[in-house]
Formats: sequence, C-alpha cells, structure tokens
Amino acid sequence: IARAVVLQPRLELMDEPLSNLDAKLRVQMRTEIRRMHQALGLTTVYVTHDQEEALALADRVVVLRDGRIEQVGTPEDVYTFPSSTYIAGFMGYRNLLEMPITDRDGGRVTLEDKGLTLTGVPQQELTGTTAVAAVRPEDFKVADAGAGAAQENVLNVKVEVSEFHGREVAAEGVTDHGHVIHFRLPERVAPGSRLDLTVPVERVLVFGE
Repeated sequence: IARAVVLQPRLELMDEPLSNLDAKLRVQMRTEIRRMHQALGLTTVYVTHDQEEALALADRVVVLRDGRIEQVGTPEDVYTFPSSTYIAGFMGYRNLLEMPITDRDGGRVTLEDKGLTLTGVPQQELTGTTAVAAVRPEDFKVADAGAGAAQENVLNVKVEVSEFHGREVAAEGVTDHGHVIHFRLPERVAPGSRLDLTVPVERVLVFGE
C-alpha cells in the first residue's frame, strides 16, 4: 500500500488487500485505509467480497454479478434498498422466502405458503404469481403477547440453533411447515424453545422471481 500511495497515482486499485489478515488486524487496517483515503483524497477502486468491508470503506458501492453491474449507489442506498434478490442476499437479507402472491393492496403485497403469511412492500413490478420476501435477521422481534391478532407478520418458530455473539444472539428457527427463519435477538434463546416472531411490513422487501 505504501509503495502504491507514494507515487500519488490518479487512480489506485486495491484487490482484497485485507483477505489474508486475522479478524482484529483486518478491522484495524480497514480503519487505516479509510483514514489514508480521507487524508490523501486518492480515487480508489476497492475490490472485496466482504459486505461489511464494502459498507465501511466506500463512498459509492458497485455490486457486480457475472461481470455485469447489478446496482450502483451509496452504501446506505444499497444496504437499505437492494434492487434484486441477489443484492439483498449479499447485503445481509438471509431470509429469502419464495412464496405465492395471495393479495395486492396498493403499495403492499401479501405472500402465503403452507401456514406462513408475510405482507411486505414490493421493490419492483411483480408480474408473476410468486415472489420472494427478503427479511434481515435483525428486523425480527419477539411478538407482543398482548397484541393478539392486531399484529401483522407473526411467525411461530421452533429454535434449532442459537449462537451467542456478545450483545446479541443469532438463531435459526423452523416453522411447523419447514420454513427456515434466521433471526437475531438481544436475549438468549434455547434450542428447542418456541417463539412468536414479528417483523414490520416496511422491513419485508418483496422482489419478483
């Protein structure tokens, strides 16, 4: 990096420069690269397969797939409003559930499959009879026991895997009909326990097939 920067090039290419470092050093070097970029103002093309790294370092994110550009935007735009299921998966939407469309109501669409019903917001024109609901694990919350039928997007799952990640727990649950749901909660959940999860309608992004 020093040899490249000292020449003060008009354009600098970094091709996964942190891929061989351990986790702690990778975070430290990421910060140093960002600091160097801000101080020197170099235009840099940075290649990475790590979405966290891309979001932390980039002013603009370009997502490539099979040699084609899928989406270009600020880190905030690409993270919050992915333009396809591929980008949604790359940006952390681990729950990509393909289901039949059962209702369309203005800016909302409802999908239903084997006891699972999700209402969300379409991100593109839906021309088929099925669609994909994309939900981030961290957007799930434990449903309010007192709200009853007033709550939308309530899923009952049996916890199969629970991983402690410090301030949160990453878990995997399964519905009675076999839908696998990935979610994150601030409290521990035990494998074998059952939970009612809910997710806001605006955090369910619906894409075409």
